[in-house]
Amino acid sequence: MTIPRRRLTIPVEIFNREFDAKVLLSCFATERGFTVIIGEKREIQLNLAALPKSIYLPTNLHNRNSIVFSLLTQLGHALVGTDEEAIVYCSPEVYVKEKLGSTEFPRPNLFLAWGPENARIWKSQPQYNGMPVHITGNSRVDLLRPELRSYWTTAVENIHKKFGKIILINTNFGKLNHFRPNKGAEKEALERATVSPSDVDEFDLGMARHRLALFQHFQEMVGQVAAAFPAHTVLIRPHPSENHETWRQAANGHTNVQVHIEGHVIPWLLAADAIIHNSCTTGLEGYLLGRPVFSFQPIISDRFDKQLPNAVSCRATSSGELIALVKTALSSSQSAGENGAKAKIQLIEQYLASLQGPFASENIVKTLEKFDDAFSPSPTNWGTVLAAKSQALGRKLRRRFNAQFRMGDQNRSQRYDYLNHIFPEINLAHIEERINRFQQALGRFQHVGVRTLHDNIFEIFPN
Repeated sequence: MTIPRRRLTIPVEIFNREFDAKVLLSCFATERGFTVIIGEKREIQLNLAALPKSIYLPTNLHNRNSIVFSLLTQLGHALVGTDEEAIVYCSPEVYVKEKLGSTEFPRPNLFLAWGPENARIWKSQPQYNGMPVHITGNSRVDLLRPELRSYWTTAVENIHKKFGKIILINTNFGKLNHFRPNKGAEKEALERATVSPSDVDEFDLGMARHRLALFQHFQEMVGQVAAAFPAHTVLIRPHPSENHETWRQAANGHTNVQVHIEGHVIPWLLAADAIIHNSCTTGLEGYLLGRPVFSFQPIISDRFDKQLPNAVSCRATSSGELIALVKTALSSSQSAGENGAKAKIQLIEQYLASLQGPFASENIVKTLEKFDDAFSPSPTNWGTVLAAKSQALGRKLRRRFNAQFRMGDQNRSQRYDYLNHIFPEINLAHIEERINRFQQALGRFQHVGVRTLHDNIFEIFPN
């Protein structure tokens, strides 16, 4: 049996956010002859030296990736620029500051952009070195398209069976309300400012104070919405990095409030009679799914709010206004999103490509196919391979040592729980079930095989 030359490596950082979309991308890639390694980002990084040379699609271009990106280059992999958080931000300047690493951004051999605005920002950076930027869209957007609506049918039906009618509140306060109590950049900024305000960046402190005020308003709003809609389950879906207990306490005794994070967000959006958020990607996703979406903005800041998801939502500046808008939407046959729909779609198209026509995944694979034809991996340097294996072994041993001896029982438990929370242990059945659903929804991918390579690392291949 010959080993296919075309190979992709696709790490997944947050399971619920990325996994389904990257399995879909893998299926499209196998149709074009690629073999794909997909799995938990941390495990893939620790096992790079054991993996074959490939085109590597990172989750972001932050400087935190410097060691991994350097190792990838030395091992003969090709790095392609991608970013899972490249469309929702306060301003392009803040996105660049928080997400683009000045040393790592120039490394990729080419870039895959979500849409025109993403491409524009990347090309405008001083570190941009002229590498091709292809506006392909992102495979996460494919999951929102009508062609894949049946992929979610069973999950939506199960939500309705368990919870009945739901109003969905999506929260994104992980930097204040982190899963691990001693973590969170905004919480840390506020704590440092109580000791020495001048030691905290002015923008960071302003953002932290703005988000804290919103966080408090959201906690108050939960009980008010629950009281106003007793026939609905008010389902709170926190960001994956958040502490759930805070939101259970916010329910304030209302029995129709539930807190859940299970599974992909899309079936929850499809099942919801109303979606409430502030500056959250789910507001954009909900709008594209044709659901009534409401941005709760009791305080407004052009400087700190994330504009795109708020702009495509119905805005409410108080709990009372929010409740009135939701009641109107529930009693009306007209979708709340239909008002100004043309202008909203024109805005979205500046950020998202491949909303119709070929899937983003197809565009990505065709782009990578052409790149692969021209890419010549460097010869294997066995000294680098051995050094990488030694380094990975050292990291694994240090991780075990720190977990056993340097972390208290509580910290050890919190860290393990958090890592398992954002990417749980999965097996072959998790991927096989998703591939089967994609096959049924699209009538494609009949010749796709999958096998386990390592804990939380799998290979998807043409079969």
